[in-house]
Amino acid sequence: MKSRAYFGVEGLDRLISKGMNYGSQIMVHGDTGVGKTVLAGEFIKEGLRCGDVCIYVACDEPPAVMRQHLGTFRVGTRAYEEVERLIFVDAYEEEASSEKFHIADQRSLDKYFALERELIRRYAGRRIRLVVDSLSTIFTPFDPPEILEFHRSRLKYLRKNEILTLDIFVDGVLEDRVMTIASHLYNVILKMKFGGTETRPVRILQVGKVRSGKFSSTPYMFGISPVFGILVATELEV
Repeated sequence: MKSRAYFGVEGLDRLISKGMNYGSQIMVHGDTGVGKTVLAGEFIKEGLRCGDVCIYVACDEPPAVMRQHLGTFRVGTRAYEEVERLIFVDAYEEEASSEKFHIADQRSLDKYFALERELIRRYAGRRIRLVVDSLSTIFTPFDPPEILEFHRSRLKYLRKNEILTLDIFVDGVLEDRVMTIASHLYNVILKMKFGGTETRPVRILQVGKVRSGKFSSTPYMFGISPVFGILVATELEV
């Protein structure tokens, strides 16, 4: 059993060559449609491959979208869900949800956190990957002080319980000040954005390791293959 965790993305794992400890917290933020959910799918796929319990909180689309997405990577979810290796939390359809786990009221951060803690206690003693896609959607109705107070408490709890956490944020949803303060709470930051020109757009990835003090803003180009997923060209700096 591995003691270090990886994304499962060729190129990206080379940039974080020693992997991450369980309990690490990753912030992924970027433009709409740039590939954040694809990265989340690969992170889950890698977790399933190496024996982790994977919890995916679907905020921007119903869980069925991620099931379909994993299917395109030849990951059948049904067997994993039956043995509780893959858990979907519906934070999109609220009361209309037919999922086993769903958030009935997105206007309560306390209720959201209560469900997260319940799931972590349920699978205590096992290695857990938690993906929230996207956390900025959950935070949208709340004021900055409320967001930051909740966020500090939540990440502290997840770190204490050694939960490998990947939180996704959509750029432009929250205030810049909130994003800046929140970013200092994470071990690893991935920024995904579009660059290039209007006629030749490219996808760009930057990796920051804030807690180690070794932040690097070097931009790398990446693409999304329907067969292989995200491919990071580490030898092609922008």
